[in-house]
Amino acid sequence: MENITLFWERLSPTLRDNITRVVLAVVVLALFWLLRKLLAALVVRPLHIIAKRTNIGWDDIVLDIVTVPARLLIVAFGMLVGAEILNVDITTSVFVVHLARVFIIIAVMLAVYQIVDALAPSSNRLFRLTGLTINERLLPFMRTAIKLIVIAVAVVIIIQEWGYDVSGLVAGLGLGGLAFSLAAKDTVENLFGFTTIVGDQPFMVGEFIKSGEIEGIVEHVGIRSTRVRQLDQAYVIVPNSKLASAPVLNWSRLNKRWYNTTLRVAYSASHQDIVELIARIRALLAAHEKVQEDSIIVYFINFGDYGFEILVRCYLNIPEWPLFTAEREKFNLKIIEYYEELGLKFPIPARPL
Repeated sequence: MENITLFWERLSPTLRDNITRVVLAVVVLALFWLLRKLLAALVVRPLHIIAKRTNIGWDDIVLDIVTVPARLLIVAFGMLVGAEILNVDITTSVFVVHLARVFIIIAVMLAVYQIVDALAPSSNRLFRLTGLTINERLLPFMRTAIKLIVIAVAVVIIIQEWGYDVSGLVAGLGLGGLAFSLAAKDTVENLFGFTTIVGDQPFMVGEFIKSGEIEGIVEHVGIRSTRVRQLDQAYVIVPNSKLASAPVLNWSRLNKRWYNTTLRVAYSASHQDIVELIARIRALLAAHEKVQEDSIIVYFINFGDYGFEILVRCYLNIPEWPLFTAEREKFNLKIIEYYEELGLKFPIPARPL
């Protein structure tokens, strides 16, 4: 101990002062680092008190968001205090200031990063907070994209903080991104097609659709493609980009179906026969409980090449195809019965439109 004291006394006052400043600066920085959790707890203590007194969940979320960034801000403050105590030269002071700013940037980035998770953990919470309605399956992609943007912006700011020009880097990334986008063009188109399908929901799994030559039941909607089981049981894999850009007929979302046919009666029929046939068909449709009354159309519309033409149309409130087909069969058989009772004949050739 005496040797240390003697050595210390032999040092010049300037050197002793410098050593003292260095030790103090290191001690201060070490204290800030070791006590960062305690200091952060003191800073956010008011939020702790509020969180305990309320039953809402938002105060707890805010507490989680600010805790880690607060620790980094305290470390940055400790660096600045240590540099001030050390009374370093301009070069070192600038370095410490830049380093402290980097900690501050990282703290802000972490806060924004956690805010993304806090705002959009589910579509219900996002709707309550912002009024935006987004499909649950799209949220992970949105969160990941926003987080990547936050990280990219933070990296660019940190690089600029150290005095580097990022324009060349951005230009290089732009060329690389262009090459990558050209190579992955189909994949990107399918991904955007998936977001369109999930967001607009023109169809869902289990629904019967028709798009171009594809017609069948949707069995799976993936990120790259949609799988459709056709009526002949063929399994068709359609790229999402094709479905997103093409018209899609969704038969499963009908709430009613259209009975539409044109009857032909041979020219041997009399005026009274045509009037009686029209009256019977109108009465048949009007008496059916599933027929939409205001949609009934039964009119003699034309003198065709092969006979009188009667237009028969109505909506049946039967969206299921098998049930609708069964009812249409009943109508057709009943109309044949009317022809037989009235002695009417179908002209030859006779075919429905």
